[in-house]
This record gives sequence, structure tokens and C-alpha cells, in this order.
Amino acid sequence: MFLNISLIGQVDTSNIDELFDMSLTDLMNQEVITSSRFIQRSVEAASSISVITADDILNYNYSTLGEALNSQRGMYLSNDRNYLYAGSRGFSRPTDYNNRILIMVDGHIFNEIVFGSGFLGNELGISMKNIEKIEIVRGPGASVYGSGAMLNIINIIMKKGSHTDGVELSAGTGSFGKSEFSALLGKKIKKTDISLSAFGGLSDGENFYFRELDAPETNYGISKGMDWENYSGIQTKLTRNNLTISSILNSRSKGIPTGAFESDLTGDVSSTDSRFFIDANYRLEITENSSLLFRGYYDDYNYSGSYPSAGVELYDASKGHWAGSEIQYNLQTGTRNVFISGIEYKQVFRSDYKEWDNSDTYFDENFPYSFFSLYLHDQYKVLKNLNLTAGLRLDHYSIYGQSLSPRLAAVYSYSDASSLKLLYSEAFRIPSMYEAFYESEGVHKSNSYIKPEKIKAIELAWGHKLGDNFYVSSSVYRFTMINLIDQILDENDGFTLFSNVGKAQGTGFESELKYQSLKKAGGYLNFSLQKTKDMNLDTKLSNSPELLIKAGCVYPLLKKVFIVPELFYETGRLTLADNKTSNVFLANLTIRTVRILKYFELSVKARNIFDQKYYLPGGYEYRQDELIQNRRNIFVQLNVHF
Repeated sequence: MFLNISLIGQVDTSNIDELFDMSLTDLMNQEVITSSRFIQRSVEAASSISVITADDILNYNYSTLGEALNSQRGMYLSNDRNYLYAGSRGFSRPTDYNNRILIMVDGHIFNEIVFGSGFLGNELGISMKNIEKIEIVRGPGASVYGSGAMLNIINIIMKKGSHTDGVELSAGTGSFGKSEFSALLGKKIKKTDISLSAFGGLSDGENFYFRELDAPETNYGISKGMDWENYSGIQTKLTRNNLTISSILNSRSKGIPTGAFESDLTGDVSSTDSRFFIDANYRLEITENSSLLFRGYYDDYNYSGSYPSAGVELYDASKGHWAGSEIQYNLQTGTRNVFISGIEYKQVFRSDYKEWDNSDTYFDENFPYSFFSLYLHDQYKVLKNLNLTAGLRLDHYSIYGQSLSPRLAAVYSYSDASSLKLLYSEAFRIPSMYEAFYESEGVHKSNSYIKPEKIKAIELAWGHKLGDNFYVSSSVYRFTMINLIDQILDENDGFTLFSNVGKAQGTGFESELKYQSLKKAGGYLNFSLQKTKDMNLDTKLSNSPELLIKAGCVYPLLKKVFIVPELFYETGRLTLADNKTSNVFLANLTIRTVRILKYFELSVKARNIFDQKYYLPGGYEYRQDELIQNRRNIFVQLNVHF
């Protein structure tokens, strides 16, 4: 029946012998749901969209969402030794907490509402082994999902229990005292599908020397035993007929070894994040071609930080509690038209921030708010292979007024896996509570005049199947961002504040070649040329590499052994002090087995195998202009299937 949403994957990844069973046409034209909120073939989606499959995660042994995204064209990472950040198409502001990328789990927005942060590392708390696929929508997506969908929409689609069909246990150990475990349980009993996963780990981390902090009061720049990390998470999903209930509970604590925010290089300098949500949705089939989706959810976020400095114990903390509901109507009129409309209401009960030390409280405020949204989306098939799409969303916020987000697309599909797309979209992002209201005595002030930032983008995307084994895709795009929110220094009083600092523009070209054979071999090669600049100052943006080249392949070395190398190259990035980091070349190598002795799989992954010492730009909270990134590390893992 039309629009009976199902997220069951097309390939069973429980055994690597079954990998690459999909034809190249099926692989490059999978069913996707993120682009327009209904199931459609990716070749027809009104977006530039990519899919990271469970096979990709298994083959390349991706351990975090960020690591998986780093293989994609136009995307790149930064690590400030506390959080992992992703840049997209040349745009990434240092320490923006990924608040311009929307992270979702089975369609549930995972970004929290205090800082707007999207988790990419172990703080996400999800076992990568329990992910069916990751859908990546490039460009603005506010017409579908509202505030925050500025650069990308990342939708993590979890496996159903029927996909796991049993128990899978995993344990591993590696460099710098890292240990990790995961457990998956999945089963379908009559009409009820149950999935349960648990995930956790710990790491001692690396030791560092920072020459910028080489002074007696900062331990002569030596940071030892402070890069530790502990993390855990539980994910559940229950589906019965048209009812789905899902939930995630996670927590992560991380030592901060960099002297951020003038903190010490000894003692308990750390942050802790925890996240919880429960989401229930029910689809009511009205007729054969129409349905209603009812959805309700509750979310919780908690953060705490400890930043001792020169004998003063400084702390901060945040709490976020919010709930919402949504009703969506889906209609297919004949064979040519798909129409979707919906309303959503969200109430933020608590969005607070507190900062204090062992003698005084400097800031302690709560900023609740609500918003109401109405969205319309219409896809019309003008010709057999030509679709026109129009979308519009109205968001009204109790604190920032309203915003309209339009979307237009023309998609010409000239074969089962080949298409040409002309795309236009707009998006906005309201300031986070932290950006708008936070103030710190003698250091930082709030800005009551701050406004939402907005982006407009146009893109021409092309994808084409070359024979039975190759697929090529390319995009050329331009986006303009206005009212860009960034942290600045007010020279009149010496205070920092978040403000709408100006206008940014990005222009680029991306291309990717994918290969797949019927002999369980495959690979990718992608290339991104991107240029972003501050239009007011006519200067390049910081933290923006102009050239990215990435490659990876899966090669059957022996009957039961696969070798999987990956290579990454990027040009240098400007820092906040207008210096430039060095070009970076990195190599990873995975060696893995198929099932041996019926139940076991073994894998070894070496990251930064040549142990390149490299640096990337830091944020305003560091005295270091550049921060060192991960050195060579090796991780060995054993999987057991029952």
C-alpha cells in the first residue's frame, strides 16, 4: 500500500559473504525517506543525497558517525579533544557544536536545544553495528525540518530486530588504553519486531605538550592523563504493524587536555553530556493512497563541565527538557502526484545555563520557548521521467518570530540509476540559547539584538551509471549565508559576544566515482573543490580546506580475508589568527575476516597508519592557534554471532 513506511534494509549484513549482492543499479538507487519525508527512489529525490550502507560501515569499520561522514565528498572533520566537528562544502566555524547540521535518528531530531549541538563522536552513544544506513542530504533542508538544517541533514536509520535476528556481541581493545563493547539483540515474533542494543567503552587517551602553554602555572605545557573518555548508550526500537516506539539513553564523560577556557593542565578538567528521548508514531491508513501519521516525543539533555583554573574551581551546567507532537497527511493522487502536509508543535520547558565557582554564581537563567510549524510538499510528475517538486514551511517561534523556507527542484531521470537535478532551497537557524543569552562577568555579554541566520543555495547535481560496475556523480553549487552568527570581540569594552557578523558565500564542485564488482570488490574515489569567503571583508573563511581527495577500496585478499585501505588528502586551512595549517595526507587500513568457525569475525583497523603529526584550527577558547589531531592508533575487534 502506498506510503506504508518501512525502513527494513535491502541487504542482510550478518555475513560478509552476502555483501555486494545488490546490483549497482539497486545500490545507487536505494529507497530513501529523509529528503521529502516519504519513501522514494534516491534518483528521484529532490536533493543531492548519498547513502552510507551497513555494508560500508562493516567493510570500512567505521567506529563513529563522524568517521563515516569523513569518507563523503565535501565533508571534513576537526577534533578539539573534547568534541568532534564536521565541516561541509567549505563551511565550518570553530567550536560551533555542529549546530548547522541536523542529526536525526530514525527521523527524530537529535540536536539538543541549549547549544544546538549535533553529536558525531562517542557522545552519540549509538553502536555503529546497529545502523542499517545513513542518509545524507546536502544543502539547506528547512522546508522539510525547520531550524538548523543549514548545511546537511544526517538521518541515521537503525536496524530492525528481524535484520539482526539473534544476538551479536562485540569486544575490542586498542591503542591508548581503549576498550569497547557492544551487544545487539533483535527478533521478530509474529507481528512484533524488537531491537535492543547496548554500547560502551573507555580510553586513556594521548599525552601532549603545548608550547603555547609552557609556563609554571600551566604545568610547563605538559598534559598527561587528561585525554580520557568514558561512554555508554542503550537504544531500543519496537514495531508492531503501523506503530513504532523508539528510545535512546546515552552518556559520555571526556577529559579536556588542551587548557581550554584558561583551565589547568592538571586535575579534573572535563565535560559530561547525556541525552534521552522517547518517540512514538502511528500511521493510520485512510485509503489505499492516503494516510495520517501521528507522532509524539519527549527529549532530555544534560551537560556539566569542570574547568579548574589557578586554584579556582569553575563549573558550568545545562539542562534541556522538551516535548512535541506532529500530524502529517500523505496523499497520492493518481500516478503523477505526491502531496504531503503537516503541522508540528514543540514546547521547550527548560533550556538553561549555569556558571559558578566555589564562591560565586555568575550566571543562572532558564529560557523556555515554543514553536509551531506548518509545512507543505508537492511532487508532480510532468512527464514519465521528469518530476517537479515544490515545498514550503512556516515556522513561528515565541522568541524570534516567524520564518518561511521554500524549496524548488526539477529532477530528470533518464534511466533507473541516472538523473539530472536542478535544486534551489533556503533555510534558517535561530540563535541557540547559549548564543543569545549567555553572559559571564568581565568576559562575555549577551546580545538581545541577535537575529536568526539564513542561507540560500542553488545546485546542479548529476548522477550516471557507467556500465555494470561504475557509477559517477557530480555537483556544482553556490550558497550564500546572511546574518552569520559568530563570536566576536567588542573593542569598546573588551567583552566577547555572539553577533550577526556578516555575509558568507561558498562555491564548489564535487565529483565521485564508485566501483562495485560481483566478486565482492568495491571502492570509491571522490574529489571536492570548494571556496568559501567572507563577502564583507572579501577574505577566505577560516577552517576551510579548498581541496579534498578521498579514496577507499574493498579487496578480497584471500577467500576469507578482506583488505580495506582508505586514503585522505586535504589542503591547509586558515586559522583564526590568519595562519595556515599544513596540507594533510592520511591513510587507514582495515583487515577483516568473514565468519570463521560459524560464529566469529575478526577485524584490525589502523588509523593514520603513517603516524602523521598534523594540526587543525582551534576555536576562540584556546590559546593554541592550531590543535594536534589523532596520531596512529590500532584497534582489534572480535564479533560473535548467535
